[in-house]
Amino acid sequence: MNRFFDFSPPQLRVVVFLTALLLILAFLTFIRSYSETNEESLKFSVQLAESDQTYSPVVVVDLNLSPADSLELLPLIGPALASRIVAYRDTAHFEKPEDIMKIKGIGYKTYEKIKSYIKVEPW
Repeated sequence: MNRFFDFSPPQLRVVVFLTALLLILAFLTFIRSYSETNEESLKFSVQLAESDQTYSPVVVVDLNLSPADSLELLPLIGPALASRIVAYRDTAHFEKPEDIMKIKGIGYKTYEKIKSYIKVEPW
């Protein structure tokens, strides 16, 4: 006698088969939903890799006008560097984007990674 809802052995095999089939179909649907891409989902992509670091700018900030929290959106710029940028800008204005390398902690490599995200409007 079967204790699983009083199903007969053939009925139990059908229930197990249908359950397994349902799980397989759900798994395939889940995998397919992540494998499909469209142009809209790739429009603002950022690729970060050890060997090839390319950034596509989503936001461009003005060094002379942007608040510190907007500057923190830049790659490799945290709260400390953002506050240094604001402190520098309070004493002297940025004339060109390369002037950001005058900030302690921002060198040429960092500038190369963020240059497509920054701009300087003339005064």
